[in-house]
Amino acid sequence: MNDENQSLQQEELFALTSIFGTDSFKVNNIDELEEFKSYSFKLSLENESTSTFQSSRSENSLTLQFYLPKDYPTSQPTYEITSLYCGTLKIDNKLRNEIDKRFKELFVPGDVVLFEWIEFLREFMQQKLEQQLDKKIQREIKEELIVDYKIITEEYDEQKFLDESADFSVIKSGEPLEHKKSVFIAHLASVHNVQEVQIVRNTLLSKKKIAKATHNIMAYRIVQENGVILQDNDDDGETAAGSRLLHLLQILGVKNVIVVVSRWYGGIKLGPDRFKDINNCARDLLDKYGYIQNSSNINPSASMLSNNKSERTKKDKKK
Repeated sequence: MNDENQSLQQEELFALTSIFGTDSFKVNNIDELEEFKSYSFKLSLENESTSTFQSSRSENSLTLQFYLPKDYPTSQPTYEITSLYCGTLKIDNKLRNEIDKRFKELFVPGDVVLFEWIEFLREFMQQKLEQQLDKKIQREIKEELIVDYKIITEEYDEQKFLDESADFSVIKSGEPLEHKKSVFIAHLASVHNVQEVQIVRNTLLSKKKIAKATHNIMAYRIVQENGVILQDNDDDGETAAGSRLLHLLQILGVKNVIVVVSRWYGGIKLGPDRFKDINNCARDLLDKYGYIQNSSNINPSASMLSNNKSERTKKDKKK
C-alpha cells in the first residue's frame, strides 16, 4: 500500500507542476525521512471581472501550504491558508470554515484530491470577490446618487433658463430601493416643454453612475396653456416599463414633470415585480415633492376615462 501511495503522490506532483508551473506550485521538502511532504501553492485570481478590484493591500491571490502524510491518498492531507487577504477580501474564520467543510467533502480515501481542492477554491474565491464587488458598486450608487443635481448643459444658457422657469432649478433624486440585488432610484424635475425634457435627460446621463445603469426608464407629462397634453415615455430596454410609468403619471393626474427611474440589474430576474419597484420609486418621489394632490381620492378608471374624453394628447415621438 505504501508503494502505491508513493506512486500516486508522484503522479499527482508531476501533473500539478505541469498544469500550474513551478512558479505557482512548489515543493518545500522532499526528504524521505520527513513525516510529511510539504508543498506551497499560489492561487491567482486575475481576470476581467476582478481586475478592477485590485487593492493596495494585496493582489487577488492567496497562498496555501499542503502537507501530505506518507500514506496519502489513503489518509487525508492537511493544509494551511497562509494569506490573510485575497485582494480586499479578508480570509476570516467564517470563510476558512466554509473552505474546510468543502475540502473534507471532496476527499475520498485512496484518491488524490489536491487538484479538486485547488479548482474548488478558485471558483469559491472568485465568487466571493465578485459578490464583494457587487456590494461595493451598490454602496457607491447609494453614496453618489442620494443628492440633488443642478441642471448644467453646455448648449443652454442656464441663468436665462432659470429666469424663465424658476421652479425648474434642480433634479430631485429619491432613496434607493433594493430588491434581490437590483437597485432602483427615481429622479424627477419640473418641465414645461420638450426642450426641458431633453435637458433633464442629458443632465442625468452626464452622471457616470446613472449612465452605467442597466436601464433608465423615462416618462413625462406636460399640460400646455391651450390644454394640449404632451407626453411620452422610453423603456430604455426594459420592455413595457416606460408605458407603465407614463400610465402611473396619468392615473395620478400629475403634470409638468419628467420622471426617470434608474435600475442597476443585480443578476437575479425579478419578473413582474420589477414594474412594481419602478412605479413605487416614482410614486414615492412624486408624493414627497407635492406632485400628487389628494392621491387617496384618485379613481384610476375615472381618471383615465376623463383623460380620454376631454384631453387632446400630442405625443412627442422619440427620434
